[in-house]
Amino acid sequence: MLLGLAASGCATLSRVDPPWAAVRPALFRGAQTNFGAEPYSSWFGDTDGRILYFGLSAFWETSLQCGAETNSYCPLSDLKEPGDHLIGRFDMVDERFLAPLVVRRADPAAPSSVWDVLVHSNGRIYYTTFWDEFGSVLPDGGDVQHYAGAGVGLNELWEGPEGEIYATRYLGDRPGIAVFGPDGVLRRELPLPQDAGALICPKSLAVDPNTRDIVFNSDIFYTDNRPPGHDAFRMSPDGEIIERTAYPILAFLSFDRAGRGWFVDDYGERNVLRIVTPSGDSTSHDLGAHDPLDLVQDIKHAGDITLITSWGMRVYVVRERAGKGFAVSTLTPERPNNCPRDFALGYTAVLSPHRDVYETVSCRITVLRAGNADAGRSLPAN
Repeated sequence: MLLGLAASGCATLSRVDPPWAAVRPALFRGAQTNFGAEPYSSWFGDTDGRILYFGLSAFWETSLQCGAETNSYCPLSDLKEPGDHLIGRFDMVDERFLAPLVVRRADPAAPSSVWDVLVHSNGRIYYTTFWDEFGSVLPDGGDVQHYAGAGVGLNELWEGPEGEIYATRYLGDRPGIAVFGPDGVLRRELPLPQDAGALICPKSLAVDPNTRDIVFNSDIFYTDNRPPGHDAFRMSPDGEIIERTAYPILAFLSFDRAGRGWFVDDYGERNVLRIVTPSGDSTSHDLGAHDPLDLVQDIKHAGDITLITSWGMRVYVVRERAGKGFAVSTLTPERPNNCPRDFALGYTAVLSPHRDVYETVSCRITVLRAGNADAGRSLPAN
C-alpha cells in the first residue's frame, strides 16, 4: 500500500455544463418518526439509483447530549433506552422523504439503532445495528428478517462475489471479518489476530473481486494509553494476514465493477487517492489538504462517476474520461444551521438519475443536495 505517484490525468473540464449543472445546493429535513425520546440522525447510506436508503441512528445525538456540559461525548448513550430500528428513505427524483422502513419496533432487549445499510444485488436492503442485530428487509418494508447467530459488533457492510455479505466485526469476543450468505446465515468467521496490549477493531472494508482478498482499515486501542492507531490490513480469503500498513492511514477504500481498487490515503493533513488496476498499475490524485476531523467516510461508484464523501460534507467527484484517465472536482456545500452543538458530519454521497449529488448529513435527519456531478470545482492536475 505504498504511494506511487503517477500522472493522474486530472484536468479542468472543457465541455459545456448541462442546464441543470447550476442548480444550487438544497437542504432537506426529515421528520422524527421513531418511538421514544431519542432524536435520530442520518448515517451511512446506499442507493438503488433513485432511492437513497440510510441508517437512522441515535448515536451522535445522544452522545452529544450526554457530554454537553464537558464538551465531550458518551458513545454508549444510544443504549440507555430503546427506540425503533429505522432505515431512512429519500426519493432523489421527487426530492422528498418517504416513510422510513421499520425493521424493529422499540424493544428493551435491542436498544441500539441502525448504522450501515447495503442495497444488495438481490433487491433486499441489509443493515447492521452494531449491538443488537444483523437483518434485511424488502424495499417496500416487507419481509423483515433478523438473522440469528450473527453476533454483536457488526459495523460496515460489503457485497462480495456470489452475493456474499462481508461485515467488519468491530467489537465482541472475536473482532475480525464475518461473511454471510444472502440468506443471512453466517458462513465464515475470520478473526483478526490481536497484538499484546492492544485491541484491533476492523472498521471499513472492501473485497478485491480478482483475488477475493479482504482489505480493511482499523482502530487500535492500547492498554498503555498510547494514542489510537489506524493500521490497514489485507487478509486472504481464508483469514491469513498478507499485508499490514501503518502509514499513510488508509481512510477509506472500495473496488469498482472493473476490479480497480480505490484507496484514499491520509497523510495527516492531506488526502491522496490511489486507483489501482487489476494488473497493478496505479495512478494517484492529490485531493488536497483537510482539517483534522474532516476524514473521508465513504466511496460510491455510479457508472463513470465515483463520489468520495468526507465528514466535512465535502464531496470529491471523480469522473472517468474514456481513454483519458480521470478528472477530479469537488462539491463543497455550506454547513447546515440548527445542528445540535453545531455538529454536522457528512456520511454518504450518491448519484441521482439526473447526476445530482445527494448526501446524508448527521444533523438530525438531513439529506443535502450538494450540487451536480458535472459542475464541481476541478482540482489542478498533478
